[in-house]
Amino acid sequence: MQSSCSLKKNIWKNYVSYLIPTVIGMVTYSLYCLADVLFVSLGVGSNGLAALNISLPIFTIYSALALLIGVGTSITIGVCKGQGLHEASNKLLTMALLTIALLGSFFTLISVLFTEQLALILGADPIILKEVIAYLKPVSWGVLFYMLSGALTVIVRGDGNPNLVMVAGVVGNVVNIVLDYVFVMPMGLGTFGAGLATAIGFTISMVILLFHFVLKKNTVHFTKYFWDLSLYNRMLKNGVGASILEISTGVTIFLINLALMEVSGATAVAIFSVISNISFIAKGLFGGMAQASQPIISLNYGLKDFKIVHIAYQFAMWVAGGSGLLAFLLLALFSKPIIEGLVSSEPAVVSQGMKAIHLYFIAFAFTGFNTVLMYYFQSIERSFYSSVMSFLRGIGLIFILLLILPRYLGEAGIWLVLPVTEIITFIIFITLKKYFVKL
Repeated sequence: MQSSCSLKKNIWKNYVSYLIPTVIGMVTYSLYCLADVLFVSLGVGSNGLAALNISLPIFTIYSALALLIGVGTSITIGVCKGQGLHEASNKLLTMALLTIALLGSFFTLISVLFTEQLALILGADPIILKEVIAYLKPVSWGVLFYMLSGALTVIVRGDGNPNLVMVAGVVGNVVNIVLDYVFVMPMGLGTFGAGLATAIGFTISMVILLFHFVLKKNTVHFTKYFWDLSLYNRMLKNGVGASILEISTGVTIFLINLALMEVSGATAVAIFSVISNISFIAKGLFGGMAQASQPIISLNYGLKDFKIVHIAYQFAMWVAGGSGLLAFLLLALFSKPIIEGLVSSEPAVVSQGMKAIHLYFIAFAFTGFNTVLMYYFQSIERSFYSSVMSFLRGIGLIFILLLILPRYLGEAGIWLVLPVTEIITFIIFITLKKYFVKL
């Protein structure tokens, strides 16, 4: 009995050693997201907020590619380490960063050359087109650094250096917040200033993450003879679930924006702009809680120590599930000041916004569980389960429910799409894990 307690205590300490730096980094990221919304709202107005919301899906495309490579690499390296395949780990690192460098350079070029066309594809109308272009211009020059930062965050954390990831996140986000204020308020650069602050912030984070290799803290290394097609395909398979989930964030925002414009109009979209930014923050926090268990699960899955895998999974489920429920209760409690402070103090808008928050964020009670489940499937290389789960909860069910619920419930049906999606997903995949994924 004592031995079992001691084992759980050690696993918990290990999990927390990854969790705390991740949460601290995400808290500063949350503050940056709120500052971005606040400064643009005060300095530019509702058109600026709409421009931010319109621009958000493009980040999900870049992040999705970064996570495809970063998460896939981290998981595969973890399992390979457990199996004693150190040269395979070195090949994976080299292939991953070369892939990100090529993709990042390509998308930087496309974004810089076709900024206006990109804004129109994202859905900018003539009223906010100028603001969207202004925001995208500085961001476009930093796409390579944004993607490198996203991939390195996961790879460096998985390589046993979560504290450096925390430092990179905190410094980058604090710089971002300060520059957001300076560029948007005193200097009056509007959405261009917000975009410039964002680009500088994630570039600084990327540079700090590179010190993991400069200071030789890495346990995996670059190698001259790196190409291995089977390893590369394995890396992509292990990362595809996280990638689909990231893409789905942009798809969800896009689809709900369209539905709200059709059913309710611009005020509802402005409310959703605030809601989607809060969701973006929460998604990162839940992802961090799940990712904190990934190095432990992947390594011990490779070692075939399935008891540790199960305990680490349980800890992550309790932390993410409890946090999701707490987040829902706090958002419901403070829904009125959130709407009054970030959207409007008009009574009708406040009432509409409070109802939206109360309904939409019911999802958080299940989002934490589902995020951990998805990362668990990935971490033990069950990529089919993680990919199907990500697709269903991020695109498939969202699309189907948007066709059904608003028809019967109007605007309330739109706000309920995400909660119903998360509940259905949880029921399906917790059942699949119980009966078909037994370690």
